[in-house]
Amino acid sequence: MGEKLSRRGFLKAAGIGAALLPSLKTGKALSRVQGKPKAILVDVRRCVGCKACQAACKLWNGLPAENTEITEDEYTNPTSLSAHTWNYIRFSEVKMGEGVRWVMASIRCMHCLEPTCVSVCPTGALWKRGDGPVLYDVDRCIGCRYCVTACPWGVPHFDEEAKAIRKCTMCFDRLDSGLKPACVTVCQTEALQFGDRDEILEKAHNSGAPYIYGEKEGGGTSVIYVSDVPLEGLGLPRVDYRTPSAFNLDLLKQFFGIGIVSLIVVPAVYYLLKRGRKK
Repeated sequence: MGEKLSRRGFLKAAGIGAALLPSLKTGKALSRVQGKPKAILVDVRRCVGCKACQAACKLWNGLPAENTEITEDEYTNPTSLSAHTWNYIRFSEVKMGEGVRWVMASIRCMHCLEPTCVSVCPTGALWKRGDGPVLYDVDRCIGCRYCVTACPWGVPHFDEEAKAIRKCTMCFDRLDSGLKPACVTVCQTEALQFGDRDEILEKAHNSGAPYIYGEKEGGGTSVIYVSDVPLEGLGLPRVDYRTPSAFNLDLLKQFFGIGIVSLIVVPAVYYLLKRGRKK
């Protein structure tokens, strides 16, 4: 089952994490790059909805609990990410033939290879670390919320108390100590796995799952989903394969093309109009 912690051991480790929280909030904690790009594998087929990963995320990062409600037709609790919820289990009722099936999946920051949030941040408060995590510095965040609007997965959320955005950091402080993210550590069914991204992709392709998500979406991410049901049924959106730089390049080409056409057409139209007036 890989690296596991006893409940007492995890609580002890979480105490260390809570002690580091002030430095983590300012983005000034130790942040060495550890080798190859890492990734998290989310195997939807193995998830039983125990929410241990959800609790571990709260505990390790010192995130407060939130008041939530469960309706008659909603088992997801809480129902979305927020400034204080960086990972949660989404329950989805998926139609299978004439029947339905409950499918559970862990939802969190995708840690894109080329993050849109980073590309739109005007102060450099967000950045991508070479080994996977997309991190941020609340001291540099000015609350413009461009990242909130730009993220295709709706991940960053503005914390009114901290006056800055907050989101999953892939437990970079644990990675720096040679540990796995807290959510992966407590997963008893191995629905969450962690390793080098190329190895995670190899596992995904060899898993026998017909659906893989995150390999190419948004130019590729550091969270890879495998599923035996269409991922759209789990609420994961269709995302363009282009990276922000490729998208911007396409816009530049279009603008350049329009400029060239304008240089040819406008003088021609002006000449014809002038000639018509003379006649």
